[in-house]
Amino acid sequence: MSALSPRLAAAIGPDHVLPAARIPALLAETGLADTDALMLALLPLAQNLARPPISNFRVGAVGLTAETGDVIFGANVEFPGAGSGDTIHAEQFLFTRAYHRGVTLTRIAVSARPCGHCRQFMNEFSGNESLLILDPGGDRQSLSELLPFRFGPADLGEAPAGPGRGQTVVITEDEGTEADPDMLKALIAGGARAHTPYSGCPSALVLKLADGQIITGSAIENAAYNPGMPPAQAALINLIAGGWDYDQIDAAILGAVPGAGFDHFAGTAKLLSIIAPNALLETLPWRVAQSS
Repeated sequence: MSALSPRLAAAIGPDHVLPAARIPALLAETGLADTDALMLALLPLAQNLARPPISNFRVGAVGLTAETGDVIFGANVEFPGAGSGDTIHAEQFLFTRAYHRGVTLTRIAVSARPCGHCRQFMNEFSGNESLLILDPGGDRQSLSELLPFRFGPADLGEAPAGPGRGQTVVITEDEGTEADPDMLKALIAGGARAHTPYSGCPSALVLKLADGQIITGSAIENAAYNPGMPPAQAALINLIAGGWDYDQIDAAILGAVPGAGFDHFAGTAKLLSIIAPNALLETLPWRVAQSS
């Protein structure tokens, strides 16, 4: 870790976000040339966020947001006992966080060059045409250069994932009235946020922690399908970014469309049984009332 890391760490919020307002003073204090240099210097701290107990290979990513100028952190996550497909790559972590915060990324820095899986995942999001990727080796390349002959939402007649898109979901059974009202409110908001144009079946997961904190994750589908982000992994990304641990999860509710093309219940139940075996998982069926 660089000698600058302690100084940089002091500027980062508990949610692993560096506010834009702190960047000018931080550049002056550290002598770093510009925001790009700062993002590269932050990578060791992003790697500290990683949870790779299988590979022990820590990948960090940081991204600059277009709307606020904040820098968001991401890292890779692995789950022993689960399938390899449950793994979260650092770029997936980063873009999922940005999506849930309602912002787009203009450039990212990564501690290792993005794999093909992540290049396809990033291609789903608004702003991907001008997205710039920086790495410690000195390369600065656009996503278009890293992923030529791209296949994305436009090829299937859809708009990319980004702020301002979503749908209204409505619980279709009476059980919804018995759910924790705070969890239910967060779940419906998560369903509204889900990016699921290919199945047309939004899904979201809400977690309630032992201290009462509520965390939500929304499904993010991909034009190539399997690089998409299930709601369980999305919720766990937000949990990890907030500094919580799996064993703090007390309860979870999955909202989904019955008979959907993609069914997240089995995968969610299995993953939670591994990382939070004492957590109670329920499911609530809903339907799409309106899309935007």
